[in-house]
Amino acid sequence: MTTQKANRIAVFIDAENVTNWIKNDGVTLLIEELKQLGQIIIRRAYGVWSRPQLAMHQASINQNGFELIHCYHPVTGKNTADIQMTVDVIECAWQLPNINYFVLVTGDSDFSPVFRRLREMDKEVIGVGRHSTLSECVKTSCSRFIYTDECSPELVASSVDVASPQDSSQNTTITQGSQPCLSLAEAQSLVIQQLKATPDAVNTSQLKNTLKQKVADFKESDYGFKTFTDFLKATKGVHLNKVGTVNYASLMPSKTKTTAPKPASADLYKSLLSKHNMRLISADTIKKIYKQACTNKQACSDLSTLRETVFVECHKIDNHLSKTDINKAFTLFVRMDLVYTEKQKDGTDAIRVKKIALKDFLLKLDKLIISTLIELKKVNDFELKAKELKKLTMSTISKDNIKKIIGEK
Repeated sequence: MTTQKANRIAVFIDAENVTNWIKNDGVTLLIEELKQLGQIIIRRAYGVWSRPQLAMHQASINQNGFELIHCYHPVTGKNTADIQMTVDVIECAWQLPNINYFVLVTGDSDFSPVFRRLREMDKEVIGVGRHSTLSECVKTSCSRFIYTDECSPELVASSVDVASPQDSSQNTTITQGSQPCLSLAEAQSLVIQQLKATPDAVNTSQLKNTLKQKVADFKESDYGFKTFTDFLKATKGVHLNKVGTVNYASLMPSKTKTTAPKPASADLYKSLLSKHNMRLISADTIKKIYKQACTNKQACSDLSTLRETVFVECHKIDNHLSKTDINKAFTLFVRMDLVYTEKQKDGTDAIRVKKIALKDFLLKLDKLIISTLIELKKVNDFELKAKELKKLTMSTISKDNIKKIIGEK
């Protein structure tokens, strides 16, 4: 059994458009919140770092682990940081498919197409910026949008007293810093309603995003909590479970009434896998793509070029195959540890897909599907049945062997 991999996150900051946010310690607050979501792999901040208004913040941004990308402006008044950042974001999305969360911090409306493109590539996107035309345009393309307007010196510097978890049911409104539109009890009640409407355990970051869609100015700091996880811990009836570095929230199991787990079904399994960025395609399609991928002779320096090469070759055989099919297949290849770098005779690197016997490939894929569902069962209440799992499998693995893997009697 394998362990479910944590979310992998890339953060890009267009520093020239969010200087006030940086000044008010917004970078530190953002990083603290993102650490609850998963592992931050890439941290880049773009701007003309020789300018006084940015140079004064270099130390604090460096302390948060950011690579400072200097963007030279050949013409006065022009901003090339947004262009460089756009190129890097899309390049990263193609070359590093295991990064599933992209966080873009900007106040520039020119980034709207980037947000939409990332969503088309099946990436989770968090936008960070002030209330503006940009935020209204891209909110529908984001998993969540964080407003930089909410980062004020008062909220950063102040320490707000809050009721203890035992007193959290009181109808108390915290007034220091900023005045929330909901009392603490009302905010916690809204969380309970969201969890009641969702049968599965919810990623806490996604839960907060849903909450902010209903109450745009919700901030756990208004109630004295440093993180949203702390807010949930103080909410009666909420159960938190951690898988890897990711927190999931669900309703506390009732002592008087037990809810039967969701009945086993192949459709349920497909839905759960899809929600966790593991989208399946037909056995015939995956075999065609894998055959072309592992027999490709062209030296491709990056994954995006290899994808495009495989797509062209597959399309010659079956013109119904789409780039979406290719992307889904390569996501599976990466999760199966079949993608590797090969050193060429001329010293350059080429990205390859490891060739193994087709029966071994299909069995490896089936075991990945089964082990992923076993991990998901830890945070979602559903039944695992070999009979239904067999409908998803592509190898000759037997129901008896599946039963042994999942522990079914």
